[in-house]
Amino acid sequence: MQLMSIEDLAAYLGDSKRTIYKYIATGDCPPYIRISSKNIKFDRADIDAWLESKKIFPVSGSIIMCDLKTLNSAQDIIKYSTSIYKLPWMPRAKAVLKKAEKQARKDGFDLLRTEHILSGIFSLKDCIGDMVLNNLGITSTIYQKQLKKIREQTQKEDIEKDKYSEDIDNVIRNAYEQATEWRHTYIGTEHILVGILKAQAGVGFQILIELGVTIEKVSEETAKLIVCRAETKQ
Repeated sequence: MQLMSIEDLAAYLGDSKRTIYKYIATGDCPPYIRISSKNIKFDRADIDAWLESKKIFPVSGSIIMCDLKTLNSAQDIIKYSTSIYKLPWMPRAKAVLKKAEKQARKDGFDLLRTEHILSGIFSLKDCIGDMVLNNLGITSTIYQKQLKKIREQTQKEDIEKDKYSEDIDNVIRNAYEQATEWRHTYIGTEHILVGILKAQAGVGFQILIELGVTIEKVSEETAKLIVCRAETKQ
């Protein structure tokens, strides 16, 4: 048995210690030995087996399969998600991601972060995600004030070190799972909103929690809006 510490695992994977702790917190990590609260060890064989389970084999005609956080455009993320999860993206959900990408570039980030996705949702006034938030009393103005407050509290050095988002892949995966749970045959802005909450990480998630937004509240408002739209069409 070749034991590796959290520092060893971080170096082996090319990640930070913070990322390894996030893996452990979410349960998405190799089996480990907890000797004490501050002494956690991993068996190299278990690590290699875990990495092997992460392999995704390319499908002919699709883009190269990889972790979403390595993709550099909204279009690539949508293609990847559609090829893996087999659910189409609604036009407004695509628009949200594209607007989020533009905001990320404007803010000086290389990849999307959860606050950029929220900005994208607020920018589309007639999408379900925006209507849900407004029904919960959260407007774009309130969101921007909260975002400014968090950024003022965050040191510039910390922002620079965390340019690459490690949370968007979880947001997209959770959006798909929520759509499936609701038995929807598409991914919409409402699913992306829940995806941010389920990811439980990122500035966007922090803002939603501080403003009192929960998965239960979003689910309740979404159900009302979808029913209203269905009745209007009849």
